[in-house]
Amino acid sequence: MKIKLLSLITSLLLLGHFALAQRGISENLFTLYGRMHGTHKDSVLLFYENNLGQQVFQSRPIYDDRFMITDSLNRPVLANIAFKDQGEKLTDSAIMAHSHEMYIEPGRIYLTGDIAKVDSLKLAGSKSEDEYIELSKTITPIKKEMQPLIDRYNREKDPERAAQIGTQFEPFDNRIKTLTYQFFLKHPTSYVSLHEMVYYVTQIGLDSAKRVFAYFTPFQKQSHDGQQIAADIQKLDNLQSGNQAPDFTAADMNGQAVVLNDYKGKYVLLDFWASWCGPCREANPHLADIYNKYRAKGLVVIGIADNDQSPDAWKKAIAKDKLDQWPNVLSGTGTSDDINDRYGIHFIPTRVLIDPTGKIVGRFGDNNNVHADVLLDRALVMIFKQ
Repeated sequence: MKIKLLSLITSLLLLGHFALAQRGISENLFTLYGRMHGTHKDSVLLFYENNLGQQVFQSRPIYDDRFMITDSLNRPVLANIAFKDQGEKLTDSAIMAHSHEMYIEPGRIYLTGDIAKVDSLKLAGSKSEDEYIELSKTITPIKKEMQPLIDRYNREKDPERAAQIGTQFEPFDNRIKTLTYQFFLKHPTSYVSLHEMVYYVTQIGLDSAKRVFAYFTPFQKQSHDGQQIAADIQKLDNLQSGNQAPDFTAADMNGQAVVLNDYKGKYVLLDFWASWCGPCREANPHLADIYNKYRAKGLVVIGIADNDQSPDAWKKAIAKDKLDQWPNVLSGTGTSDDINDRYGIHFIPTRVLIDPTGKIVGRFGDNNNVHADVLLDRALVMIFKQ
């Protein structure tokens, strides 16, 4: 009798929600139908972003291995789904560790699979999910290659050694970036492309970012992700040659304030580096040669190190490489005064040359400039006629 009653309740719920979905498809609703097998759980949890760009959470009971979730939604979004038993206490980290990412979107979508095996979960009816799977298949093999390195990085407790391990991520990241950019061009109006671009806009270069953004629909451009991408593109635009360099104030090793605007009237070379960065340390002797060659003509160097987590190693590197000839400050990574962020620095070494009026002359380094030292030397020769 109890089983029959539960089945009747389930049927009524499904019928009611089905009618709601039928009526609401044109009203930008999504309805997620779940039909699970294998391990049994009492509740389903769904985390996603609503129409206002706010993170929301829904929890629904599971009857007879079936559930349904519906809500207003005007675009595809990346969601996380997880399952739990009644009374089971799960931390946020535990939920995320056992959750499954998928793209939900307006309309009727259907989830099947074994709850205990999140990799077995399959979502049908979502074009964005199909595109997400396509992208994942291309980059998953690279991530598997990278995993032993990630494990070493996560096990390392020393910030300096961890950062050195982190420098080995670059070849893998570049391969993933290339494949992701190809996906953007293949699916120019995909919401997967829109969401991923939030993370890649500052890495693929200004021209490429503008190219991808131009394909998005007006609605996508006005979305939360679209506005963030537009802001990042504008920020990159503002950091190009001819634009005013962002001012900053930071303390040097002795606690004295270093203010960029105080050096107006001189050429200033900002050197973005770190003690744990091998290529940076290898380039330091050449930087010292540049400084000694042009400082009498008005060149100033300011070292900006990504060593906020390891200031002792920063000071030792300055002494060892004889960089105390010029002001040295920390970048302030992760703070409101993050100099790396103001200058859009994602790869080191990078050097930014600023003219006496405070305008950017050029950027030398980043990730796609293998002849940075040669180009910097040429620029300085032209400026100082030597």
